[in-house]
Amino acid sequence: MDFSAISVATDLCKSAKALGLADDIDPDTMPSVERRARLWVEVARGHLQRGDRTAALHIMQMAHRISTETVSYTPSARYVAADLWRNAPRARRPASSPRR
Repeated sequence: MDFSAISVATDLCKSAKALGLADDIDPDTMPSVERRARLWVEVARGHLQRGDRTAALHIMQMAHRISTETVSYTPSARYVAADLWRNAPRARRPASSPRR
């Protein structure tokens, strides 16, 4: 149930509340790997809403280490990843191959 409260808080753009709720959860007690990864995705969303892209990136890396599938296929995770990519400084992006 705690996970749902965090998700609702981020959906309502109440990042301080979401991050506060997340502080009270021990992710290691969550039996589902998917739920644990989604918890971190919601925490990353909260950081992103506060404008802390560095924290959001770090948390998304944690979520990815826990469950690659969750980060790849969950819409909220894909949104965070896309936002981080779009707003990353050009110098931080990998060089793309030139078009011919």
